[in-house]
Amino acid sequence: MSATPTLRSSVCAVLATLGPANVFASEITQLDEIVVTATREATPLAKAPVSMGKVNEKTISETKPTFIGQVLDKIPGVHMTDLGNEQHNMSIRQPMTYSAVYQYLEDGVPIRPVGIFNHNALYEINLPGSDGIEVIKGPASSLYGSNAVGGAVNFTTAAPSATLSWNAAAQLSSEGYRRVDLGASNSWGDTGLRISGYSATRGNSWQDYNAMNKTGLTARLDHWLSDSLLWKSVLTYSKLDTDMPGSVNESDYQTRPGYSYQTFTTRQVEALRASTGLAGELNEGGFSSATLYYRDNSTYQLPSYLIFNTGPSSASGRTTDNTFTSLGLSAFHRQQWGDLKLTVGGLIEASPNDQREVNLSIVRDPKTGKYLSYQTGSVRRDYRVDLGNQALFADASYALAAGWAINGAIRYDRVKYDFTNHLTPSATTGAASQTQSFAATSPKVGFTWDAASQVFVYGGYSQGFTPPEVGSLFSSATVPDLKSASFDQFELGARFSPLAGVKVDAAVYLLDGQDELVSYSIIPGKSEPRNAGKTRHQGVELGLDWAVNPQWSARLAGQYAQHRYRQYSPSPSENYAGKDIPAAPNWQGTLELAYKPFSQARLALETVYLGPYWMDSANTVEYKGHTLFNLRAEYRQQNWTFWAHALNLSNAHYAEMAASSYKGSGAHSPNTQDTYSPGAPRSFFVGVSYAFGAKGE
Repeated sequence: MSATPTLRSSVCAVLATLGPANVFASEITQLDEIVVTATREATPLAKAPVSMGKVNEKTISETKPTFIGQVLDKIPGVHMTDLGNEQHNMSIRQPMTYSAVYQYLEDGVPIRPVGIFNHNALYEINLPGSDGIEVIKGPASSLYGSNAVGGAVNFTTAAPSATLSWNAAAQLSSEGYRRVDLGASNSWGDTGLRISGYSATRGNSWQDYNAMNKTGLTARLDHWLSDSLLWKSVLTYSKLDTDMPGSVNESDYQTRPGYSYQTFTTRQVEALRASTGLAGELNEGGFSSATLYYRDNSTYQLPSYLIFNTGPSSASGRTTDNTFTSLGLSAFHRQQWGDLKLTVGGLIEASPNDQREVNLSIVRDPKTGKYLSYQTGSVRRDYRVDLGNQALFADASYALAAGWAINGAIRYDRVKYDFTNHLTPSATTGAASQTQSFAATSPKVGFTWDAASQVFVYGGYSQGFTPPEVGSLFSSATVPDLKSASFDQFELGARFSPLAGVKVDAAVYLLDGQDELVSYSIIPGKSEPRNAGKTRHQGVELGLDWAVNPQWSARLAGQYAQHRYRQYSPSPSENYAGKDIPAAPNWQGTLELAYKPFSQARLALETVYLGPYWMDSANTVEYKGHTLFNLRAEYRQQNWTFWAHALNLSNAHYAEMAASSYKGSGAHSPNTQDTYSPGAPRSFFVGVSYAFGAKGE
């Protein structure tokens, strides 16, 4: 059975962008602004009704990232903080935060269940298995449920090639990084298979304690059951074993940023995801999709952030061991009747989760500050939570006259935590066994307008929510009365081309949060989580692509944002209303200037800017910001590609994250209250790859 190539490519385009809902039905490529709509109609102008950006396969190939943030930061309004060895946090219409305000997905399926968010979750992604990354900025809960507040980041897996192709690459750096990439793909009649992965290690480097081993693998199997029905199966596996060097104090950051107090802290992650689904046109004007997915994840840590000094030569700490499995089903059907398009669907998921923590007694060298050894003690936590999530959603759009269209969406989510404590409840072992549930309805309304042939305008209102995390609810003997945090956003955006070769993507937004989860001090030394905060996030995002001529091009991704407390009193003596939220720079962006002296060669100079920000809620301790320069060179000769990168070309001294526990009153002690996660010094990378077949010949 041989499907029509045009129909096959059309269905594949939809599959690449559609998951439980059709939010990714419009494929946004900022360089050429090609859209593949829900009806698989390619157009030269992006028509997504929300603020979106995409890193396409070409950008990934040109950048050759060793860290996903190196390409995600090319999207206006997106900043991914590099915490070392693929660990990270994110900033999308939020400060640089560790909070559960983002939804990370692969082919539209969340890579982790609700309730056990991990700000490092993207180290479970195998980027060589993807052909692009799509980002929705702002609340997307009406389409993807809880946590999609700051945004949703979707990695689309690459489809098998029509003919045999394979590739191999190797690279190394001046700072001990070594990596090998391998991939192969082929199709046999109606069946295609693509396998791609990499293995990376880090040895001796600028940082004292920072070794790492990472393996990633993705296999995708496509089988056409008919000319319009595709059966797609994806398996992704990742394994990470990394040291955790932790942060340093003010003096060490200034004089020896590569110093680490750690000698045994570790993070060990193993994640497996598998999905299989059917998608295609089962009736005229319709498109249906159903995906069954499975997750198996384990994370063992002896983390640096849970080590606390108890004396000059002693400290306490603990290990954490978290495992979960998931089984879920997502499905939707989209139908078009003339100018009306309607999508309805649902999701059901069960994710049993086990958590165990063990107390540690640690020996510390009072002269060097290093933690030398440890002994295990009592079991601090031992519990199981059966997490359940059910959702129903609908999305509709209607085309009006004169290029206008309206759209709306609504989703109902119910999240249930069935908590079983295997220990006697106490302030440290956690709450008594019980069940908690949270439900929310998330709406979205908006409009689009084709104002001219090269001008597209969109705007609207959307709401997002995030329920309390398992750790916030059950960590003490008394369960706090917590509500889901909610976020309301208004945005207005435009994509237009004012001149030949120039494409602009601009958006302005206002995002208000309420019932945000904060740590509220009851009395000195005792705190608990409460819904005690209101915040405001507002800003302007600008993307500019300029193809000056065949040799020269420029790309800008920038933003100006304000992130402030409207209401936040963590204790009776502290009121931070009107203050900027910590780790929230006003200005952030990247600017890349590329030159191709001839078709086989490319040089690119990139400037990365992060503005000043407050390190504390009282707005008294400031990080001054930084500017980095990256230089990338590439030469292609037939099937071979050679490249060299110089990152942080000027060898700037900077921090990826800076924080302070200072409260704004009394003496400020930088060495005990301020912490810095130092950034890497100037680093050189060289690599070579060979590609045969689809992209090699």
